[in-house]
Amino acid sequence: MSVASGSFADELRRAIDRRGLGLERIRDHLDQRGVVVSVATLSYWQSGRSLPGRKASIAAIPHLEEVLALSPGQLGNMLPLTRDRPRRCAAQDLRALWPEPPVAEVLEQLDTRWDLELDRVTLHDVVRLGADRRQARLTVRQVMRARCDGPDRRVVIHFQDDRGVAPPDFRAVQGCEVRRTVRSAEHGVAGAELVFHHPLSRGETVVVEYEVISSSPGPLESQYTRRLRMPMREYLLQVEFHPDALPHEVAAVTEETRTVIGLDREHRAHLAHTDATPGTTGIRWDWHDDGPGAGS
Repeated sequence: MSVASGSFADELRRAIDRRGLGLERIRDHLDQRGVVVSVATLSYWQSGRSLPGRKASIAAIPHLEEVLALSPGQLGNMLPLTRDRPRRCAAQDLRALWPEPPVAEVLEQLDTRWDLELDRVTLHDVVRLGADRRQARLTVRQVMRARCDGPDRRVVIHFQDDRGVAPPDFRAVQGCEVRRTVRSAEHGVAGAELVFHHPLSRGETVVVEYEVISSSPGPLESQYTRRLRMPMREYLLQVEFHPDALPHEVAAVTEETRTVIGLDREHRAHLAHTDATPGTTGIRWDWHDDGPGAGS
């Protein structure tokens, strides 16, 4: 049993003793508030056999504090921070995520030591295509939470299939500075270290936004995909098409599925994953003619 779990269990057990309520009565009080927690779960919590970990369990803690006449946060503050809680699934090794040798060579030149210590919360990609059907710009906004003290950077990799144009440049928008950048023009790979304005403390969140700016002309692509290494609360991808270059068909794809999707009034297609799991997801498009990009 960890120290954190013992502290939470001890505090809960003392509060139950002071209140003089049985676990069945506590369950009934919670039920009257619309909060469902079983007697078995309460027993596990007070004995230290388990900790509140799921969203519903965490949300029940303030109600439990009220039932036990505790101050707000008296129990919740005893819960361990993110680093002390097991991940929902093991994070994929970077070399497995990017098995291509050119990408591995770029990664080896960047400082990836903090990658596993940053939990992903949300990620939002916006891809913009020009009238020439080429990618003009990508804007990325990500929220991350530190699992320990010290993380001060995030390494990002972008890979393009069109090797006829130079890899993109990176520009920081908020929450970071672009430091070391490594590019392989021959293989269409670009990577960068995004350094935060200060090292994070455990449990601290950071909002990072940056732009991936393509050369002129930009790459001629027929898809944008993300390789998600870790679970996250939300992943949102938007692809914005120029009104003079609208695709014939657009589809949201994963490693196992393909679903045709439409464009909104601003000529954007989007996909949204909540409680996203590791894997590849993205959007593909096709013009079905002989113009630029056909069959790419």
